[in-house]
Amino acid sequence: MVTKESDKNRAKAKNYAYVLLRNRPRSEKELRERLKLKGFEDDVVDKVIADLAKAGYVNDAKFAKFLVDSRMHMNPVGDVLLKHQLKAKGISDAIITSAIEDKSKAYDEYGLALDMARERFARFQKLDRRKAAKRVYDFLLRRGFKYDVIRRIIEEITNSINQTDI
Repeated sequence: MVTKESDKNRAKAKNYAYVLLRNRPRSEKELRERLKLKGFEDDVVDKVIADLAKAGYVNDAKFAKFLVDSRMHMNPVGDVLLKHQLKAKGISDAIITSAIEDKSKAYDEYGLALDMARERFARFQKLDRRKAAKRVYDFLLRRGFKYDVIRRIIEEITNSINQTDI
């Protein structure tokens, strides 16, 4: 039996969810956690999430695409870090795989990492080459780029520097 009190709680929860979604898109897990943190009961949260999903406001696939695109435009990172961030937001493995594949078609990870490495390497001109290469390597690793990509980039940068010194 539906009571007026449960209707009020559901309306409050839905309004709060709209406020959260107005700030930025959110995954289902994030929204669920925030609603529970606000003190809403599990059954109210479930109903609100179901209503929002039905209306198209909560869609983990769209959220994953949004997160990947925003990360690549604002502060590019590699696939490893993207997968980790999406997993932390509660996105399923299938959606993560799809989002990473779409990202691979739209962005050249090697090119992005190479540009970032060159820029970072230029900052370390006064350092020993090996120390500078190690710092660039660590930087790219923290940014979530794959080991083989980083290795190729470091080799390319150090070879180009060695050729200019000859």
